[in-house]
Amino acid sequence: MPLKLIDSAQHIVLIVHKNPDADSLGSACAFYSYLLRSQKKITLFCVTNNVNPNLAFLPWFDKLTNRFPEDADCMISFDCGSYERLGINKSLPLINIDHHISNDYFGTYTIIDTSAISTTEVVYDFFVANSIKINGKMALSLYAGLMDDSKCFSVPECSAKTFSMAHNLIELGAEHTKCIEWLYHRRSLSSLRIRGALMKQMKLLANGQLALFEVSRALLEETGADVDECKRVIEDALGIRSVRAAMIQIEHPRGGLKLSLRTDGTIDASKIMGCFGGGGHLHRAGTHLKQGNFAEFTESVTLMIKKEFE
Repeated sequence: MPLKLIDSAQHIVLIVHKNPDADSLGSACAFYSYLLRSQKKITLFCVTNNVNPNLAFLPWFDKLTNRFPEDADCMISFDCGSYERLGINKSLPLINIDHHISNDYFGTYTIIDTSAISTTEVVYDFFVANSIKINGKMALSLYAGLMDDSKCFSVPECSAKTFSMAHNLIELGAEHTKCIEWLYHRRSLSSLRIRGALMKQMKLLANGQLALFEVSRALLEETGADVDECKRVIEDALGIRSVRAAMIQIEHPRGGLKLSLRTDGTIDASKIMGCFGGGGHLHRAGTHLKQGNFAEFTESVTLMIKKEFE
């Protein structure tokens, strides 16, 4: 049925979530390459104006726009766990492609595999199942998402299927070294400044099992860092022997509070963030609190995490 909708559409909008990562944008870029063969009108859309420049190596990055076309008649979303993550409100047929266990199953059709390590894996399986040829640009896009969501093939969910997919994509033209360089080695001065500041103010709670970071707007302005650059520090904190969970609280420049949680898998990050309107995966999840008492909210989340340790 999703293929019939795609075949009948004249102008398809491929939607990546707000502040996209390599999995969301890589999935959409792979689909962009595939749809070019159909000679349809295609728009690569993201509501975020300034997308992470570390993703500029992905094919079609320069095609990204935050202007939604008026003549669109079909939408496909990638890696969006909820409709809110699209950043728009349009009454058009929608295909929802994702792997989040917390997905709302919105849309006209859904292609969701919660066992997949990334949305690019879901897209890859879709291509294979429908005998769609994967070219070099598609392979690079899919590999980038797989690498990003697997944290360079280091998370426990990595399986023989993961490495089989990686092997096939490299044979099809994916460049492993390019993905490593752009996703893990390239850093801005602001990201190094915020990392140093946050490691200095890190709080260890629950006998060292929980690492907590707090980022004020003033600190963002002082270092010049953005929200995504801040979140890198929680991955570093999980490397501390005693730490089982790391959480960062960011006072968002446009208002509200952004929370991101990473765990070693012994507690469920998506379950905790789901209690506060968020979602994600076992190892990583987040939420955005738009209003309320931030101090009380943070205390509630911290207490919930501590209880999970018991």
